Amino acid sequence: MAAARPKNWVPNRPVQDSRLAWEAALPELARRSKNWWTAPLRIFGAAVPNNSANGGIPGGGSTGFAREIGQDASTGRLKKYAVPVDVVAERLAPEERKTLRAEGVLPDWFFDAVEKERRTQHKR
Repeated sequence: MAAARPKNWVPNRPVQDSRLAWEAALPELARRSKNWWTAPLRIFGAAVPNNSANGGIPGGGSTGFAREIGQDASTGRLKKYAVPVDVVAERLAPEERKTLRAEGVLPDWFFDAVEKERRTQHKR
């Protein structure tokens, strides 16, 4: 099995397997959806206080903008994984579904299949 169980996993909840797959895959997908350039923007945005009471730049200045760009870029890319996760979750074998429900762990092939499905849908 590939990814480790999410921290707050509640086993055997009465929700669809695709929803469970999304929740189990979310930490890895969030990591994959971040652009390389969002890290410097987040660091720059957090480094300078943007509150004039703290001696920072009044109104947030460029640091607030940098923080917004970094967050928007990663969340926008994360949305592109939603449908592929649903499609690939339908391919889970019964034993893999049991493991997902009980432990929140996805099979090794899952993330490669999600990436392939995302690229396929992007081409359409």
